[in-house]
Amino acid sequence: MSIELRILSGARAGQTEAFEKSIIAIGRHPMSDVRFDATHDLDVSTKHGEIRGVDGTYTVHDHDSTNGTFVNGERVPAGGSRVLRDGDVIAFGAHGPTASVHMHDAAAAAPRRPTTERIAIAVKEQTRGLKLAVAGVVIVLGGLAATSFIVARRQSAERDDQIRRLTAQYDSTSKSFQARLQGMNDTALTNGLRRANDSLVGAVHEARGAEQATVAQQALARNHELLRSAAQMDLPSVRDANDPAVVFIYTEIGNQAYEATGFDVTKGGLVVTNRHVVSDSTGRATRIRVKFANTRAWRAAHIARLADDPSSDLALLQIDDGGPFPTVASVAPAVDTPVGGSIATLGYPLGTGIAMEGTGDDFMAKTSLTIGTVSKSTDEILQIDAFATHGSSGSPVLDGHGHVIGVVSRGPAGGGGEIVYAVPAPRIIELLRGNGTAK
Repeated sequence: MSIELRILSGARAGQTEAFEKSIIAIGRHPMSDVRFDATHDLDVSTKHGEIRGVDGTYTVHDHDSTNGTFVNGERVPAGGSRVLRDGDVIAFGAHGPTASVHMHDAAAAAPRRPTTERIAIAVKEQTRGLKLAVAGVVIVLGGLAATSFIVARRQSAERDDQIRRLTAQYDSTSKSFQARLQGMNDTALTNGLRRANDSLVGAVHEARGAEQATVAQQALARNHELLRSAAQMDLPSVRDANDPAVVFIYTEIGNQAYEATGFDVTKGGLVVTNRHVVSDSTGRATRIRVKFANTRAWRAAHIARLADDPSSDLALLQIDDGGPFPTVASVAPAVDTPVGGSIATLGYPLGTGIAMEGTGDDFMAKTSLTIGTVSKSTDEILQIDAFATHGSSGSPVLDGHGHVIGVVSRGPAGGGGEIVYAVPAPRIIELLRGNGTAK
């Protein structure tokens, strides 16, 4: 018995993996048998789980993954397993990549007589009465097959029509949205939207069977809704009002160097970022440098204040030389963006690992803008569905008015994903008013 995984969605959509081994490791780890993209498939944990085959039966096991493992929409218990059947659809994270399961029996590959030949031999060996019975069964089965074929064709045509409508809606919204962003010259965002569009449309067209088509349609519908919501924001204005104040941060803590994001809130150079960017269990940063967006000059800075509560993950840096410096539009006194509302972030995801203008230490800092939605809001945590990775720490979360409503802090413990936690704006206000520890 062998097993084949056809990847339906995610960065590897359209690819197929086939195995005849008993244990198949799945995750973003380089040694995984089924390795998902470490940069884009962030709902998949580093060591997400594995598929095990015993005596012709395959089961999927979840390794306490951050975002869970789902079979046909039902979550596998954390650390648990579920038997797989031919045609099942596995999702690695509720919104992560999906793959369909196809099993092949090696014995089935052995040569067989053609069906017509086997029927002819059987008929010849039986009595005339059995011949009539077989003929009757064939007629009945033929009628059922014809009926099933007609129904399947009708259902397939309805699915194809729905897919065409969804694809047209998504493609239209995506192109319109990208056209609005052309003046921003943000190639990272527009290219990302284009790749997402192509990947989703490709996954829909490559879907085999009703279940795969349903999964692909749901992904396309979710992304269409995100784009439709984000299109209501005046992103060029939001970016123009805040981009000059977003700083690239370089710190050294002990023997480790870190890259992150921050944003200036005063003309005198008071910068908001995360506490973990400048302080950890080994001590505080011994060297801090910042570089404003669209500039090449490095400026020395020092820790001005840390939040009293380490869990708030906030810090204020003071630029050493004079100003005046550009500032963000404003820090909102409260988060009034509702759950489901659109937000944007500005920062330096992947740090210098992403393209900048120029090379070496003299590069010009260029921000990346990402879009997303608010998925949860409490007094202590603002949870957003948006892309973030190393280098994103300290990025401002912006509402439709261009006001800062949070500071990107971290992803979920144990792995990456599109679920991102941010410190809400009221905590920033408290720190600016002096509720913290000076260096």
